[in-house]
Amino acid sequence: MAYTVGGAFDAFRRDFVDLKPADTSTARSSRNYLYSQLKELADRDATFPRLSNEFRPLGSFARRTKIRPLNDIDFLVVLDNRGTRETRASFWDSYTYRLEITDYTSPFGAFRGDDGLVSSIKILNKIRSSLSSAPNYGKAEIKRNMQAVTLKLLSYTWVSDIVPAVPIKSAFSTTVDHYLIPDGKGNWIRTDPRIDDSNATRLNGQHSSLFLPTVRILKYWNGRHTKPVLGSYYFETLALKVFDLNAFPVSFFGGHKITRFPPTVKYFFDRCPQHMEGSCPDPKGLGPALDAGLDSETRRKVSAVMSDASKIAGLALAYESQSQPSEAMTTWGRVFGASFPMYG
Repeated sequence: MAYTVGGAFDAFRRDFVDLKPADTSTARSSRNYLYSQLKELADRDATFPRLSNEFRPLGSFARRTKIRPLNDIDFLVVLDNRGTRETRASFWDSYTYRLEITDYTSPFGAFRGDDGLVSSIKILNKIRSSLSSAPNYGKAEIKRNMQAVTLKLLSYTWVSDIVPAVPIKSAFSTTVDHYLIPDGKGNWIRTDPRIDDSNATRLNGQHSSLFLPTVRILKYWNGRHTKPVLGSYYFETLALKVFDLNAFPVSFFGGHKITRFPPTVKYFFDRCPQHMEGSCPDPKGLGPALDAGLDSETRRKVSAVMSDASKIAGLALAYESQSQPSEAMTTWGRVFGASFPMYG
């Protein structure tokens, strides 16, 4: 039951947007246990990829921007990179890399392809076959899916995506610069979830811990089938652009400090189309633009729906300012659908 617009947004988040705390706790425990089983496989099987005793949570679950239903949990399994070197796959390809073996003692020797390079597909296949023979996962559905090995247990609603990653260090450095992960074709691409995590944490700090829940509310709207659905990571990056108080021109004009969800949602609908007009580079600076495959017609349709949503949100705000919470909640329901609470 909700009698205020703020209470309606809280109930909406609790009942339809945010992950259930119990599911979050269980999913983290399941992920940690899965990693412990991978370590045991490596200890028992000398032909299993050597691990570096590190894993890194990955994706929206790690960034706390995942919304219901919880359908996947990603994490990087960091491998031992001894005796390897990263090189560009082609002069013409800025984003695909090869992994060369520079030392015969390298633990990647068993995963050479026909070209003598480390094959990411061979590593994925080994992880998949080893998990299939593990006692605790014998009945699980285990597949190789492009960049990851996916594991689906009957007891959980979500899939675990295991992504092998090779840490790459800059010359004369002891710190990891970025990671190489499979590209789905045998080669490798760069990533670094630490940058995404840092950006999300930084903006959440700017907005007194209200940025992440705002993103989740907006992602629920993005998932509605009343318009083309934008890719999750691209959509999150648009939200970063809209609400980053330190970014120009937002920093020059003051931007919007998130204090309440209703005006913040309208602000996003007002500003986001401007960011969709231009290219959206990878925030990590490691991959192609996130909107590279987005055609002009899709941009136009999404921008038009955002414009309509802004007008409806403005009407809802007007009702709230006139002490008409019932009409305001009904109007917000036009933005978010039937799941948004009615008055009472």
